[in-house]
Amino acid sequence: DGLPRPSDMPANLEVDVVVGQGGASAQQEGDAEPEPSGAKKRPLDDDGGSAAAAAAEPEAGGPAEQSRGKGRPLDEEGRPLCFASLWGEQCAWEKKGDKVCRYSHCVPELLLAEYAARKAELEKNANKSSHDRALELTLPPPPPRPQPEWVELLRVKRIFTFDTQTLTLAAHTRALLECAEGEGLADLHRRAALDARPPMCPTLMHAFRLAGRKLPPAWGRIMGKERNRNHIKQLHCSELYQRWLQAYDEFVQAVIFPTISDEQGIYYQRPPTLRIAMPAHAATIGIHRDADYHGHHSAEINFWVPLVAVADSTALWLESGPGRGDFRPIALQPGEFVRFNGSLCHHHTVPNVTDTTRVSFDLRAIPASALDGPPPEHIGEYGVAFFDGKKK
Repeated sequence: DGLPRPSDMPANLEVDVVVGQGGASAQQEGDAEPEPSGAKKRPLDDDGGSAAAAAAEPEAGGPAEQSRGKGRPLDEEGRPLCFASLWGEQCAWEKKGDKVCRYSHCVPELLLAEYAARKAELEKNANKSSHDRALELTLPPPPPRPQPEWVELLRVKRIFTFDTQTLTLAAHTRALLECAEGEGLADLHRRAALDARPPMCPTLMHAFRLAGRKLPPAWGRIMGKERNRNHIKQLHCSELYQRWLQAYDEFVQAVIFPTISDEQGIYYQRPPTLRIAMPAHAATIGIHRDADYHGHHSAEINFWVPLVAVADSTALWLESGPGRGDFRPIALQPGEFVRFNGSLCHHHTVPNVTDTTRVSFDLRAIPASALDGPPPEHIGEYGVAFFDGKKK
């Protein structure tokens, strides 16, 4: 339930995949490895501009300032220029050959030189950032910083309740997992036959794999970090996934925020980690604490929300205090969730030896008042959203 990377995991640890904002990878029980927070794909421009062409226009006062049109540089005859051509790239419409770009490709030499220099600088910075990040991950994360008493009080283990009738996240999860009419989340492992068409949610595919089910050939062809990127993109563009995220946001605002009630708001993990643990012979989460992995803020507060009844081997096992090692399962019913200090307290799961499937999600949140620097750009490998406490 932390965010270990594949290289950090024991060789005998079972893995799964979770739906993430930007992709999925082999991680402990489905921890996703989404794209960096804020790295949103830009839609294709009318002029077929690529990612490089989507960069900001020349800064005020630059050589191109005098040739600006209405938000777009102009060629020597006063025609708006194609962004792809500005960046020295082939226009997408030219590649397709079925349409003609409505913008000019006659880029003045001065503009072409300016954009070429800016493109080189952008690529240099991107490579440097990628190298620094890779180097950082080879080193142990910095030790967690001591937190004020009010933060520690906010993450003392406590069980809360919420109204399952007014908050519809469980129903949206059933829809996301393509449950048949009358099929409960706890009964996912009972599906007699697996459809040849891969399910929309990759978490479900890997749950069946860990349960020892024989998967249809089409499933195997899209499983794995590199092979399922297009499948993940289709999921994220789907209406079902967007509704699921909206239901999650509503849950955070109505249920999670009141447990923190920071006047300055909260930063929270988005999307949450969706987990599916069917009956199996191996545990899906090894013993760990989040502070042992990169990308976690010292003031993070953990929340674990099962969508089915859990106890013993379907529950999360948690020690009562940092380093105590006195693990106990947290038994919960639908409509209950636990808040705890996952940053410092070790936690794990055990093999699910029941005849029921556990479906749960978890998240981390940071009180805005606990920040002593810039807002977090990510929580672990997940994106971040902000809620100021005001209902829209």
